[in-house]
Amino acid sequence: MRLYFENAGYPFLDEAIALMTQYGQVYADLSTITWLIPQSAFDRHVRALVEAGLATRLMYGSDVSEFPEAIGLGIERIQSAAYLTAEQKRDILYNNAARFLRLDATGRPR
Repeated sequence: MRLYFENAGYPFLDEAIALMTQYGQVYADLSTITWLIPQSAFDRHVRALVEAGLATRLMYGSDVSEFPEAIGLGIERIQSAAYLTAEQKRDILYNNAARFLRLDATGRPR
């Protein structure tokens, strides 16, 4: 079984790290924290998850059907995060979700 939780557990950082560390099949999406909370709070939260070795299980998620303009804001927050490598950004924006959803190279379910 694979599970993911929204907003990377914000504001429950210690609990999110503990859960993801203990259970390798648990992922987290960044969802609305990419645009709803202040940049500094977003950076502190995501940087701590990355420093805990969890970057390969963080996924971008929009969750903004009412505010589609926020999708660009969320992607920009991830792209502009200086503490993320180019590979980590690609992983968060696509690769981690593709692995979680078991998509093949064409984007179709395996």
